[in-house]
Amino acid sequence: MPKSLTILLLSTIIFISQFGCKFGRESEKSTGFKEFEGVITFHEISKTNDGLINVDDTVQLFYANGNYVSVHSEASQKNHIVKDYYFGEKPLRLFMLNTSDTLYQVNLNFPGERLDNFKVKKINDRILSKKCESIELSSSYPGKDSTTYTDFVFVFSRGYLNIKKEHFKNWNLGFCNKVTEESGTFYLKFKAVHYGSLHKNILSIKTYDVIAVKEQSVDPAIFEIDTSKIKQHKYIYQKNKY
Repeated sequence: MPKSLTILLLSTIIFISQFGCKFGRESEKSTGFKEFEGVITFHEISKTNDGLINVDDTVQLFYANGNYVSVHSEASQKNHIVKDYYFGEKPLRLFMLNTSDTLYQVNLNFPGERLDNFKVKKINDRILSKKCESIELSSSYPGKDSTTYTDFVFVFSRGYLNIKKEHFKNWNLGFCNKVTEESGTFYLKFKAVHYGSLHKNILSIKTYDVIAVKEQSVDPAIFEIDTSKIKQHKYIYQKNKY
C-alpha cells in the first residue's frame, strides 16, 4: 500500500452526499440513564512505520446527544485531520484536513472489512481513578493486491462517560458499533497498530490517552457545518477508524 494512502488514520471509501447544515439536540427520554455531555481531552500520538512521530497533538472532543466534533490542535505542516464530525441521527461522519477547508464524508458501512478477533478483558489499570476493562479487536481488509490488518485496544471504565448505544449502531466501519455495544462508553485509552501484508510489517501506530474530562452543556452551534465546503473527492484509503 502506498504511504500516501496511510496519512489520515481512517479506513474508508470517501463519498459526498447532500444533507442539512444543522443537527439539533435530541430530547432525552426520562429513563434514568444519564448520557455523558461535555468535553474529553486526549493526547494523540501517531507514528510512521520507521518509528518517527508524525503527529503529537492535543484533541478536544465535544459530545452531546449522539453528535461529536473533535478539534485537533497541532498546527504543523504535516498532513493530518484538524476537525472530525459525527452526527448519530444520520448517521454521518465528516473530516477536514489542515491542508484544505474541504469536508470529506466517510462511509461508515465499509464493505469488505472482516472482524478477526473481539475479546473483552479485565485489567488492573486505573485511569482518572476509575477501574478499567479493555476490548481487543483485530480486523482485516482484503485489497486488490494484498490484505492489510489493524489491531486495536480500547480501555474504558464501565458506567463512566456513558453514551447511548443506538447512536452508534450503524457505525460498522472498524466495528465501532460492536465496541460501543459492549462498553456503552467512550474509551479512555486507545491504540491502533496498522500492518501490511502477512500481519507483520507495521505501517503506522496511533494512540489516544485521556488528559481531562469536563461534564458540561455543549453549545449546539459547534455542530453546525457549512455545506458549501463539501466537495466531490476520490477515495482515500486509510486504517484506524476512531
